Amino acid sequence: MNETEVSFYWFTVTEAARYLRVSRRTIYSLCAEQALVGYRAGEGKHRRFKKEDLDKLLKKEKAENDLEKIYALTSKNDPVLAEVWENEMDSAYDQL
Repeated sequence: MNETEVSFYWFTVTEAARYLRVSRRTIYSLCAEQALVGYRAGEGKHRRFKKEDLDKLLKKEKAENDLEKIYALTSKNDPVLAEVWENEMDSAYDQL
């Protein structure tokens, strides 16, 4: 399979859950929250998911996790930062 074929690949609920490493229930919850688009296919109206949409969801989750890590950088949470940020030399930095 080349890159073009993969970008248009359709996943079932089970395949999408396995790809995202979550449960099927989580896939249905993401659809209910409108965080993930599920396209209806066939007479049974089974859901299918575009690989592109699943990848966007993964990137969004990664970005949110990275942002949480940045917010966690406080002197309260990190003793090294506390030493750097809260020392007697702070006033020297304020003058720069």
